Amino acid sequence: MELITIILSTLLGVVATGGVVVDTLAESALRNQLAEAETLEVRIDNVPNYQLASGRIDHTRIAARGVETRQLPGLRIDSIDLETDAVDVDLGRLRQGQLVLDEPAQAALRLRLKDDDLNAFFQSALVQGWLNTLQFSLPGAAGDREQNRYGLANPSLEFLEGDRFRVVVDLQDRVTQENIAIVIDLGLTVLNGHRFALVDPTITVDGEDTPPQLLESFVQGAQERLTLRRLEALGVVARVINFKVRDNELDIAIFARIDPTSPLLSRQPAQEAVPPLP
Repeated sequence: MELITIILSTLLGVVATGGVVVDTLAESALRNQLAEAETLEVRIDNVPNYQLASGRIDHTRIAARGVETRQLPGLRIDSIDLETDAVDVDLGRLRQGQLVLDEPAQAALRLRLKDDDLNAFFQSALVQGWLNTLQFSLPGAAGDREQNRYGLANPSLEFLEGDRFRVVVDLQDRVTQENIAIVIDLGLTVLNGHRFALVDPTITVDGEDTPPQLLESFVQGAQERLTLRRLEALGVVARVINFKVRDNELDIAIFARIDPTSPLLSRQPAQEAVPPLP
């Protein structure tokens, strides 16, 4: 959801400059906030135009292709399409570099990701660093030495038919220098718009099925985390309105409402996002 707040703060920072060619300024400002964008189009609709001067944008449409954010370097997003409803801000606070909404902001976000791009990201040093922070031990093992004995490496992802995924990762024994392949097959479905539920998951370790109790523990732990309601503590209500896996592509659409009290808004440097006026 920080992607939405970054876009909002950038657009509204442009409004604060009082520029006339708002679409062009907004596109330039957004490019400055992204690590890369192969194509980027911004359309801001305001009737009448003087509403911009009061800190209000009626409707915004953004279409971007081949996007890489600064927050997740190395992850290429094939396409981003975003539309916002009316957004109203405290213009005085905005000119001081503070993004404060006068009312909740609503947006619809559609993301498409290719499996090749995801797998390239999974091989990055950033992801391996995340994996290196995980500590776990195999059943029956005890002690700090055993906790640090095993690690995960070389993750890969494959999209399957029927909204299913296959994740393969190596379990590395740092003592014997052996690698054991872990394969996770699972489907994902969306319940009540906010919770991702695992469908018929299977886990094999070195070609052998895992014990039922281990599989049950994995499912329970995953499903406790796979809910967008965790964002509500940050003042964001989000719902999945489309989720589909097809042609080696993940296509997901999300509706989000950001409350004026959301701490995510205070993290965005509104004024720094604005390029100098020509």
